[in-house]
Amino acid sequence: MTRLLKFRAWDSKNKLLKRLGKIELVKGELKLENHIILQFTGYFDKLGHEIYEKDILLSNGEKQSLIIWSEDHNGWRIEEDGIIKPLSKSFVLASTRLYNYYEKS
Repeated sequence: MTRLLKFRAWDSKNKLLKRLGKIELVKGELKLENHIILQFTGYFDKLGHEIYEKDILLSNGEKQSLIIWSEDHNGWRIEEDGIIKPLSKSFVLASTRLYNYYEKS
């Protein structure tokens, strides 16, 4: 089984979310000056949009969830109203990606 690793980045200088052409690898860490690197979760929403770290999803037409990486659980999670829950394929397939956290902050 292969896992697709994809990234995009929040350009904190120009305030833009963008796909990456290249990322520098320094001592095992991905680096890109003035950027916050966001990883693809491997999931797609019900409209077929890729879901990345820090994306905001709309579920049940009303509830917004933040996609996060949990170091404690070593996996993707959703945060709703301060409560952290497991992220599942069925949840994502029933949700719609609205925007990325950094686009609204």
